Amino acid sequence: MIREWESGEQAFQYEERNKEITVLQWKGNGTVVQIPERIEGAETVKIGRKAFLSNKRIQEVSLPGGIREIDDWAFAYCSRLACVYLPRREILFGKGAFLQCEKLEQMVPQTEDGTILAKQDMLSVGGLLAAVVHKLDDPYLLNPLEAGSQAWIQRWDVRMLQVLHTPDRDGYQQTILCGEEDIGSMENNLDYFLSQKRRSKARLALLRLLYDMGLEAKTREELQAYIKSHTKGCAHEEAWRVVREEYGNRKEFYDMLLDCGALTETNFDGVLCDMGTELAEMKAYLLKEKEARFSGGGFFDSLSLD
Repeated sequence: MIREWESGEQAFQYEERNKEITVLQWKGNGTVVQIPERIEGAETVKIGRKAFLSNKRIQEVSLPGGIREIDDWAFAYCSRLACVYLPRREILFGKGAFLQCEKLEQMVPQTEDGTILAKQDMLSVGGLLAAVVHKLDDPYLLNPLEAGSQAWIQRWDVRMLQVLHTPDRDGYQQTILCGEEDIGSMENNLDYFLSQKRRSKARLALLRLLYDMGLEAKTREELQAYIKSHTKGCAHEEAWRVVREEYGNRKEFYDMLLDCGALTETNFDGVLCDMGTELAEMKAYLLKEKEARFSGGGFFDSLSLD
């Protein structure tokens, strides 16, 4: 029997069977979703197929401790969804449960009493778990119970390195075959395809350096080398372009470029020029770093933010 539940901006249709509730369709208006643990004594155990499909409003979701399954396309195409709090337990994730949730940055496992990890560990585990969905595409890693363990992190890094080591051309022929009606389009252009592959790898390397929980020194060096070889002034500049275009006002990403040697005395002026007037705060920060690291020689000539 299908019923309705509503509390303020929270509202959805649900089905109850044997004292277990499946959320069928979200009807709320808020940006924050909080699914109740129980309704009239019945426990919420499942988010149904397409329950939140294509919702353009929700930004944060908190799932109850009894959730055991998130069905096919349950949150697919939720274009503003950025954070999901879910129980630290085994959960069955259906096909495309978070498909095309491009802004999903955190999937934070919570313990049974609702507490979460220490802040830094929470950010690392939540960030790495979210990346499984749209950067690694590995269902075996989408496991809130094991997320953050040494074994899980090792498997995450093995999968990451597999992605980084895959030749950039891999998949291009399939793209052409699947898009014959679009011959000549940007998506079927080889140079565009290769650039997008390098961007994806740069995003992955930057994310792992940002969430560096359990990162081995050798792996860190490889990630830094990839960014350094795809920065401003290189034959391919995708790492710099990702930082400039996608993380423009986030200081931590510029610090990563500085730490791995991707910003040098040789390319610094080119970087500042690329930033233009849109990123004045970060540009001012880099100007100070330039003076501190490469003092002298034309610093005052670069002070203009134009």
